[in-house]
Amino acid sequence: MKALKINPLVFIIINVLAPSMYIFIKATYLLPFLMIFSACVLLLMGRFKRLGISAVIYVAMFGVYSLFMKIEALNFWGLFVLILMQSFPCAVLAVLLVSKYSSAELLSALEGLRLPRPLVVAATITLKYVPTFARELKFITESMRLRGIKFSILKPISSFRYFIAPQLFRCSALSEEVTAAGLVKGIDAPIRRTSFFEQKIRFSDVALLAVFLIGTLGGLIWAK
Repeated sequence: MKALKINPLVFIIINVLAPSMYIFIKATYLLPFLMIFSACVLLLMGRFKRLGISAVIYVAMFGVYSLFMKIEALNFWGLFVLILMQSFPCAVLAVLLVSKYSSAELLSALEGLRLPRPLVVAATITLKYVPTFARELKFITESMRLRGIKFSILKPISSFRYFIAPQLFRCSALSEEVTAAGLVKGIDAPIRRTSFFEQKIRFSDVALLAVFLIGTLGGLIWAK
């Protein structure tokens, strides 16, 4: 079975709408629906390994939640885990959006909405900085290990400082690099950019959005 190619706009729209649906739809309906929906998306895109990892993480969170809710002193932390569980389906799709699509693909898709150029550029940079942050954090951790600096829970403030100070310096350097790369690619040009990655809305994208909207609409009806 050929992996399905989904327009990144579909993930952006779903991640904008899904979290707000908890205001109108009961979590007992919306959470299972979003979990099944995100699992089906991973299957259609051929991300079987990620689906397995996501299933293990969700089952682990559900087990921790069930355990904490049985102990009255830990009920607060149980509710915190529940919030993480509710946001987990959106996080799965967000990680897929950040990891699978390049900056050029995201920029091409967002420009199709005719949004202001500064907003499009800012959104693209924000989305693509997440994996960059994880990579930089790995470098910082490795540097700390080489220098014999260990992260200690007993000293959270000083340990956190070892992470945040280098990260701030790297953010400054990366911002200059991103700005230079954008200028080279003509990001400040007054005309609409062409792109090698033309993101068109396909029937599969419309069908996926329709399933999501019908599912949430069913939740609104069920809530009544």
